[in-house]
Amino acid sequence: MRVLRLTPFFHHDQVENWPAEYDAVGGMQVQILGLSRELADRGVDQQVMTVGFPGLPRWRRDRPGLVVRITRAPLPRLRSELTGLVGLNQAWLLGALAACARLGRRWRPDLIHVHADGQLWALLAGPLAARIVGAPYCLTLHCSRLAVYEPMSRLDRWQHRLVRAVERHTLRHAAGVSTLTARTADVVARALPMDRSLIDVVPDSVGEVGPRPEAAAALRRDLDVPEGAPVIGYVGRVAHEKGWRDFVAMAARWRAGPGAGAAVFLVVGDGPQGDRMRKAVADAGLTDRFRFTGFLPHAEIPAVMTALSVLVMPSAHEELGGSAIEAMMCGTPVAGYAVGGLRETVGGVTPGLLVPRGDVAALTRAARDAVQEPEHVRQSVAGARQRLASEYGSGAATDRALAHYRRVLRTKGAAR
Repeated sequence: MRVLRLTPFFHHDQVENWPAEYDAVGGMQVQILGLSRELADRGVDQQVMTVGFPGLPRWRRDRPGLVVRITRAPLPRLRSELTGLVGLNQAWLLGALAACARLGRRWRPDLIHVHADGQLWALLAGPLAARIVGAPYCLTLHCSRLAVYEPMSRLDRWQHRLVRAVERHTLRHAAGVSTLTARTADVVARALPMDRSLIDVVPDSVGEVGPRPEAAAALRRDLDVPEGAPVIGYVGRVAHEKGWRDFVAMAARWRAGPGAGAAVFLVVGDGPQGDRMRKAVADAGLTDRFRFTGFLPHAEIPAVMTALSVLVMPSAHEELGGSAIEAMMCGTPVAGYAVGGLRETVGGVTPGLLVPRGDVAALTRAARDAVQEPEHVRQSVAGARQRLASEYGSGAATDRALAHYRRVLRTKGAAR
């Protein structure tokens, strides 16, 4: 089977640093890399057309059966605090379509797999590439405008209706559709409408993740965390939709609560609003309580999750919440807003730690409960680890993705 993977989101794990203006790495990028590698190991021949940054090779063979191409048209270095470089995804789409045209008959895919995050450009990739290559496309909704996505700015709100219409069009013409959660599949099926049985649920895989106590202890020492102090974590892209402002507001409220001692607030990751977050922390007089690591290689994230007393996820929208799953598989509870897939992942383990979106006071109380009653919440998390591993660990997503591909190709073959 040959699969052409089109996505502006892909993790290049051979680098030690990731420029923030190129949309710093997050869970979606890591998960697509992991899925691509696992599929290659199962014999699926793939080419990935994705975004890169200066210093990366334009073409590389990651492993047998997996070729990664950086496809990006030239663009000016104009920065946006919402999206990183202005026009980055548009430049990716133009470059990817040009690369599709050059494929010719040298490497013709059986299927095109597009990964969409709620933005316009990835949604356009499937129908356009299918016409150029002459192969059907399937679409994975990593974030759906119809089900989960919340506009991030005035301009985003203005174009929200347009992008929803494009998502509907792309879904209707796709040979196959998959979502990360059953909830999104249900909402999308009702919104189109379409037969719900035609939408496969293929959750992201977080791979082989588990506690790293020794590495976690070393990390706490390196970060100069006082002995016995709780560590409250924010792990991911520093961007508007991830709710970093509420994380800072929560830190300001922390000591006002009953019995709350000094805590360290750890920020792991970077993004287009990283500088703004640091300034907000300084303006609030919280610099001594915060530690910023910037971008860290994904191999170090299990140690980070193990070192945390609680992971906080104040996201405006979250389709699945891979960071939450990683934290819980490392034994760490998660407090966050009850949005999107967090209602399934965190809500199925510690529902009491999910609060209404935007309620910073309730979020602070939930995080404090996780710190002050650690045995109770950690027992719940430990009891769910085996189930989480079976649903989101290595192999589970690959099995579902292969079944999805085979069903799509079988259906298209029957139609022809």
